[in-house]
Amino acid sequence: MASAYSKQSDRQLISSLQRGELKAFDELYGRYARKVLAYAKTFFWDKTEAEEVVQEIFVKVWETRAKLDPELSFSSFLYTCVKNKIYSKLKAQKKTVFVADTELEALVDESGHEEQVAHESRRQVAFHLLGLLPPVQQNIFTLSKLEGRSHQEIADMLNISIRTVEHHIYLAKKQLKAQLLEQSPYALVVGLSLLA
Repeated sequence: MASAYSKQSDRQLISSLQRGELKAFDELYGRYARKVLAYAKTFFWDKTEAEEVVQEIFVKVWETRAKLDPELSFSSFLYTCVKNKIYSKLKAQKKTVFVADTELEALVDESGHEEQVAHESRRQVAFHLLGLLPPVQQNIFTLSKLEGRSHQEIADMLNISIRTVEHHIYLAKKQLKAQLLEQSPYALVVGLSLLA
């Protein structure tokens, strides 16, 4: 049997939440947790990290309930909080393993004289990582990262939807990161530029 809260609008629930009604919080959590978790998962390969972000956001909602504005879209507020939290976490992760923001093009096209051997080594690592991808992902990822083609151009070339292109690039990055985690720290530093 549905509770009385399930029939309330977000605005009504926020007002109830401001009065400390836990059931109003439970209803809002039930409405949005799964949606924002799906959103968070698009930024993390580790499901646990995405779940932590969502939990932290809802804790914040409860702790700051008195400051919530019932007139504003709760959905928009929630997604903004999640997005900001995600960016903060990703920024922190990037600082943990510091690498220059080089594009893959620079990685595979460098031709300095003094560091030619090191450059060639990095090129080999980069192409080895790309070679681990399934053919379709490898092709789409190469067109995007090496040739700099837009998602629309790739979709037109391969006669697929932009959404499919984006999906394959996401899967490629996911697999590359998994492979990087199994490699040496050097390979991790080299390969992170693939995921930029």
